[in-house]
Amino acid sequence: MVLETFSIALLGCSAAVIFLAVIGAASGWQVLRWWDIGSDSETQIGLEQRVWLAATLVQFGLIIELFSLILFVLAADYFSTILRGAMCAAGALTANPYGLPALGCKITALFASGLWIVLHRIDIGSEHYPLTRLKCVWLLVLLPLLIGDGVLVYLYLSSLEPEIITSCCGVLFGETTGNGYSLLGHLAPGVLLILVCIGLVLLIGVSLVLLIQPQGQNSILRLASWCAMCGWAFFYLLSLVVITVLVSPYVYALPHHRCPFDLLKAPYWPTGWPLYIFLHGAVLAGLGAGLVQLLNTGPHAGTLAQAGSRRFVRRAVLLSLILLGAYLVVAAYHPLIYLLAGGER
Repeated sequence: MVLETFSIALLGCSAAVIFLAVIGAASGWQVLRWWDIGSDSETQIGLEQRVWLAATLVQFGLIIELFSLILFVLAADYFSTILRGAMCAAGALTANPYGLPALGCKITALFASGLWIVLHRIDIGSEHYPLTRLKCVWLLVLLPLLIGDGVLVYLYLSSLEPEIITSCCGVLFGETTGNGYSLLGHLAPGVLLILVCIGLVLLIGVSLVLLIQPQGQNSILRLASWCAMCGWAFFYLLSLVVITVLVSPYVYALPHHRCPFDLLKAPYWPTGWPLYIFLHGAVLAGLGAGLVQLLNTGPHAGTLAQAGSRRFVRRAVLLSLILLGAYLVVAAYHPLIYLLAGGER
């Protein structure tokens, strides 16, 4: 499968991302060793120029990483037409042990890359560049993740065999587990709804704290920032389960059809694509707001305030709440229409 068009495109994207990240990491390592914003030396001036160039290349590479995530899902859907037993991307991704880890690695890289871009935009807003060292450390940590992503994608593609019989989404996400393959069969819808309600209350609560930003209450803001980041990460994972177990059967109008990937195909894509775009946008904005607010309580609070970090937090919180509301509307539309139309007897 490595010579398929989708495979070549995915491997090309991974190679480009790793290449640009290595260039950025090399500059970041030099910054960690020699950076001194108060110096006018030739070394410092050269570092500042190199950091700007490296940051531009890294941003471009991270945009490619976003594109590669979409491409990876589309490629898995295409491979499902070749693999025996697979009816959508779910079957293709479970055709070997590397598919789901590769997808998880790509999603993690997406959020980590998005947060790096947030740090970069805040950093260049101040003439003191207070987050330059943190950006470089973040990039050095991000580099192994991007390399691991490329390795997992290659292992997944090279291990795909059309002769191997894989499972369909009806087996993987079915309600019963008698065959030993169902991934979500034991999850009760009532429990999921309770967890969603609790998560929403907590997210809205900490978001209001970040939005108000009470001055002189750094301990409260620090706690709210950590709660926001942990809460959004948990809500993201919970939402993926909710989409699969609760939302998708109503969209398909088939109670036993559970699949998070068929939502991206015709005729369901008008629901699926907005659902995932709103979810990922809300989570990224929420994580960014929590991270920047956490930095606002640190030693660089003054210079970050000059860079507009507090204004960024307010805007990011509002954006996350707006996108969260849009996600909930799209997610609840088909179940509500079904209930209001008398589908429940």
